[in-house]
Amino acid sequence: MRMLLMDRSSPNPGMAVCEDGRKICGFAWEGAPTGSPAWMADVRDTLRNAGIAPASIDLFVCGLGPGSFSGIRACLSALTGMALPGGKPVVGLASAAGIALDYATASGHARITVIGDARRERLWIVSYAVDAGNGRVRLLDGRVPTQTAEDFQLVSTEELAAAVPPETMVVSPDAARLASVLANRFPSERLGSPSPVYPSIDGLCRIAFADRDASRKDPQPIYLQAAVVEKKTGTGVA
Repeated sequence: MRMLLMDRSSPNPGMAVCEDGRKICGFAWEGAPTGSPAWMADVRDTLRNAGIAPASIDLFVCGLGPGSFSGIRACLSALTGMALPGGKPVVGLASAAGIALDYATASGHARITVIGDARRERLWIVSYAVDAGNGRVRLLDGRVPTQTAEDFQLVSTEELAAAVPPETMVVSPDAARLASVLANRFPSERLGSPSPVYPSIDGLCRIAFADRDASRKDPQPIYLQAAVVEKKTGTGVA
């Protein structure tokens, strides 16, 4: 099976085409996802240079976040549009699951909690049990992830330490922003990396091939907070 995978949820956006678990081609963008649609030209050129027609792709896989609101939404829209002519399926995986698999593979730790900044004085957390050798990521209680916001908790900084299972290692894509919060609540031996840990296309590719049951068949961006709507009035914002 040939898959096109794309994740634009973090400052490590990328795409790749994989076939039977082997990467055929890929592209990594530098920095946070942009709102400009020019990045689609990079997708087109990467496929063209590798001699891959979109019609030859069997499955389209999107990293669903949490992360950049516009990046995830644009990524899912692009993959949906590419899949539409051939009626090919589009599925999604939580980008956080890719973070957990990558860290477990590199460190040997099998129980991982990923923590991120949900803004509005809230943090998001999700805890996974990872079988790195087989590319399988489950929730800590053994359930198959839904790849939706239902897998995550929203907590305040005061609730964080109590909400994170004591047997897990802690990593974060927002480690730079949350450095003091994490350092004040967890001993150093539980903090997996002082630097941000972002999802990788390779990690998502491994999950997608090795663990078909984990993919979300009706993917939606994982948003942990309701959207804020600002209504402008004659005197300002209401």
